[in-house]
Amino acid sequence: MKTLQIYLADLKELLQSRDFVSARTCLREISPVDLVDGWDYFDADERVAIFRLSARQKAMQLFEELDTPAQAEILQGLQRKDAQELLNDLDPSETGRMLRDLPPHLVRQFSAIMKKGGQECVQQYLQYPQQSVGALMRGRYVTLDEKWTAKTAVERIQYSTRLRRIEETHLDTLMVVDSRDRLRGVVGLKSLVVAPKDMLVRDLMDPSPRTLTPQLDQEEAVKLFTKYRLKSAPVLNEDGGLLGVVVYRDIFEIAREETEEDFAKMVGAQAGLLSWPAWRIAKVRFPWLVATCIGELMVSSIIKGHEETLAKIVALATFIPLIAAMGGNVGSQTATVMVRGLATGEISEEEEGEAVTKEIAVGMMIGAVYGLLIGLCAQFFYGDRYGWQFSGVVGFTMFISMTAAATAGSIEPLVFRRLGIDPATATGPLITTFTDLLSTLVYFTLAAKLLL
Repeated sequence: MKTLQIYLADLKELLQSRDFVSARTCLREISPVDLVDGWDYFDADERVAIFRLSARQKAMQLFEELDTPAQAEILQGLQRKDAQELLNDLDPSETGRMLRDLPPHLVRQFSAIMKKGGQECVQQYLQYPQQSVGALMRGRYVTLDEKWTAKTAVERIQYSTRLRRIEETHLDTLMVVDSRDRLRGVVGLKSLVVAPKDMLVRDLMDPSPRTLTPQLDQEEAVKLFTKYRLKSAPVLNEDGGLLGVVVYRDIFEIAREETEEDFAKMVGAQAGLLSWPAWRIAKVRFPWLVATCIGELMVSSIIKGHEETLAKIVALATFIPLIAAMGGNVGSQTATVMVRGLATGEISEEEEGEAVTKEIAVGMMIGAVYGLLIGLCAQFFYGDRYGWQFSGVVGFTMFISMTAAATAGSIEPLVFRRLGIDPATATGPLITTFTDLLSTLVYFTLAAKLLL
């Protein structure tokens, strides 16, 4: 973005004066990613001009980075021949993802532009559900014969791969198939390049790669990529035929979107709310705030029931916010770890018990340390007036609060998942409320028994 800011004024001036030669030179210095970040600085005509003036590979990268409405705007601004060329150069999966998000009249318009073969390829992707691996897989990859030598394979790659489509073609991992297009294995391009020229592809390939099915949910694919640290994975049909390939770049994007959504849900919101009207944002946030409000009213009733204790020892009120805040913090941290572990597959069903035990142990250790520290602070402030019992009540309640928060934060996501409720949606508000309830109850019950 900093690079774009340096050239922004000059670029806009060159475009407005129609000095396209100088504008093309200027665009060579700007990354497509920076252009996307500053896309709103340009009007519709300038955006189309930027796309047309960019080098071929940069233009393709720019188009892929843009959101669907911006992609449609560019296509509508191009001449029919140029738009057709762009759609044909795109990976069919990218075109399919774009068409899913467009209104019907634009889908018909762009489908009519595509060549017949391109239409058929895109339709193959559109037949799969939006959140499935089939909708995510790429259709541009290179296949090899296991009987080829390394030298022959490299030459075939050079002959069969068009430079203009290099950004759209997956080359990091090459697919080895038989005469019926069934997967035999995979081989990395690096291995192929450095191998002896007469070495056979079958001796270089991995014959048992991790594979996916087109019906698999994208979240499950994210878990597999995370667990096995995959860079790519072939997608096979029921007969072992090769349909496409899923690459890490696309999986990373899915994981990022899921993480944003989960974190938003944990605070009772939703990802992507900023573009919504205020009333709709309020409507989304309202339900979980109601749950929190009801819980905190129960906390208030506990405090009201101990008015006599609080009136006699006003110093108790000093530590209520601290105990509640520290417990809520530990609960949120624990819940975040558990929700993320469940989402990415780091915590399997067999490991759930171990994960819960570990998080509770962590909560107890942190609670013991902070309980001791806060107890010593309470003794320093009020020990001469109320004695060690007061410090003990404060310190022990801190320990209970943080332990309870860790326990709730580790168990609640698992319970909600078994009930079919998204853990990210329900966990956050309830943990804070539960921790406040328990810590307040313990705090005043102990104070009433030990200090009065």
